[in-house]
Amino acid sequence: MTTAATTPGDVQHVAEQVAAGLDQLLHAEYWKLPAADLLNAARTVEHLARLTYAVQVAVAGEIDLAHLAQTHGQPSTAALLRHALNIGPGDARSRVRAAQAVLPQDAISGGEIPPRLPALGHAPRGGVVGAEQVAIVVKTMSRIPADIPPDIREQAETTLVGHAQDMDPTHLGVVATRLIDALDPDGDFEPHDPADRAELTLGVRDARTGLTGINGRLDDLTVAAFIAATDAYAGPRPEVDGVKDQRSAGTRLAHALGTVLDGYLAIGDGPTQAGERPHVTMTVQYDALTDRLGSAVLDATRVTVGPAQARRLLCDCDVIPAVLGSAGEPLDIGRATRIWPAGIRRAITLRDGGCVFPGCDRPARWSDLHHIQSWVDDW
Repeated sequence: MTTAATTPGDVQHVAEQVAAGLDQLLHAEYWKLPAADLLNAARTVEHLARLTYAVQVAVAGEIDLAHLAQTHGQPSTAALLRHALNIGPGDARSRVRAAQAVLPQDAISGGEIPPRLPALGHAPRGGVVGAEQVAIVVKTMSRIPADIPPDIREQAETTLVGHAQDMDPTHLGVVATRLIDALDPDGDFEPHDPADRAELTLGVRDARTGLTGINGRLDDLTVAAFIAATDAYAGPRPEVDGVKDQRSAGTRLAHALGTVLDGYLAIGDGPTQAGERPHVTMTVQYDALTDRLGSAVLDATRVTVGPAQARRLLCDCDVIPAVLGSAGEPLDIGRATRIWPAGIRRAITLRDGGCVFPGCDRPARWSDLHHIQSWVDDW
């Protein structure tokens, strides 16, 4: 009979025993095992990982019930777990959602409310399903309308949990979709417009690479518009001296998106916000501007950009001088001075018709004006 851990010392003691066992598994000489036994060993290790996940969900659930996020100054249990355990936001949210679905919850009037998904709760504790399968079942069950009869909901949960024990997440996702289609063949319980479920989020900037991740999903119409806007710019560049474009398809698409956004901002017909049209604002010190230009700061993200990027942005922009005091307080803000006046831009458009860089066929409206001789030489 297993004795429950009821004190911090008990938890630490059990954790040390588990860690010791895992250390033995980590240093096991798997190369000595026959092929069939090696696969069984992998299944045994996976079973342990799933049991560990069940423990993670149980602990997350108790933290949620104890409302520790409030006492630790965090907006939610997921946020608390993310910062306390150094895990990703998706992982943290998934654990809390699973805990809220498979564990009893406190009732406002006292006592406990039975788990919403009791069948699913038994599966992780048996080590037969992993985190991804649990997340799929929780999400699918949340999509079943509340007015579906309880016996059908229970049958749906049992069906999903049964398949989760024998299927990988990809195939389980297919089964889950078919289940929702069977319960709601006309889509009456789902939003009729997929755009209502579209989402797009910017991740955290990687300071080492200077790149920011983007995650999301778009409806069909937006995807079609995205392809139409970027397709012409996403192809490989013409060969130069027999050398092909070395960029990957993903890199070319990212560059194409940047080109489309640059063109949109250059046209300047977007909605007014705070009295100004959409634009990128960059702050650069006067000394750096006159002394061959050093680094600058993009105001929207507070990210420092190098001289090359700053020069490119300054080629066709509005310059607003600002005089600051010794403590950084603004003493004077001047008027915007356009580096390229509208008349000059129209004249160059009439003269060149579009981009004059060899091999480029961009129209004028998608092109930036650039100095043949760098303007910083004669600033």
